[in-house]
Amino acid sequence: MSRQKSAPDPEKAWVAAGVDGCKSGWVCAGFDGGAWSLSLMPALQDIVDRMTPGATVCIDMPIGLSADGFRTCDRDARRLLGPRRSSVFPAPPRLAIAEAPYDAINARSKKEWGKGISKQAFYLLPKIREVERCILQAKTAGLAWLETHPELCFASLNGGIPMTYSKKTSDGYSERFALIARFLGRRLLGELVASFEATVTKSACAQDDILDALVCAVVAHMEEDQRGYVPADANEFDEVGLPMRIYYPRQTQASSRRRSAKEEGA
Repeated sequence: MSRQKSAPDPEKAWVAAGVDGCKSGWVCAGFDGGAWSLSLMPALQDIVDRMTPGATVCIDMPIGLSADGFRTCDRDARRLLGPRRSSVFPAPPRLAIAEAPYDAINARSKKEWGKGISKQAFYLLPKIREVERCILQAKTAGLAWLETHPELCFASLNGGIPMTYSKKTSDGYSERFALIARFLGRRLLGELVASFEATVTKSACAQDDILDALVCAVVAHMEEDQRGYVPADANEFDEVGLPMRIYYPRQTQASSRRRSAKEEGA
């Protein structure tokens, strides 16, 4: 991936984007074909409106909900992440997509499937519903929506080795920043983050949300054959036809270093 200028053209649409949910909406790392940008959007439709037809959107949010809440992609992602497996929370069952209080959804899930849903999953339901609405709308049919998981992406970019430190710590931030810098360049990445943080408070968007969106954008900008997904040996779809897959880069640590060294010499 080549190093691009950091100043985006406001008239250009994004051809690739990485998206992560945050306290004030959605943080989006977008690429318009010549420059990268970071934006805070209150609604996912705001991001959709900036995308060019046929663009790729990698988003850290469940796409596709099984009837009972079990998804093979979640199981496989946990297996690959080892010590970071807890970062992959159980997706809620399909019945939770209907708006209802937590107690009602939890009780129904226990009655029908013998297990409840976590409070974490419940608090994410508004964003999960928002994602599904956008994907199913005809207006967004031309976009490639791919579910990604940042920790799985970081581990893949690190040669298959999960991150050492929690993303909430300064050491965890530094090791993840360094991996993204291999693709965007340390200077460009620093400028993007600094410019974003100058106008957006941490109470609106946490530092780790920014890096999660950026690593999703790295995957969105990759060629199709540079991305893999779990489950690798199955095609699973939910009852509304959405795929239940989690995408991540095939890129290895060694190949990342070779590319980075080549670009440094360019």
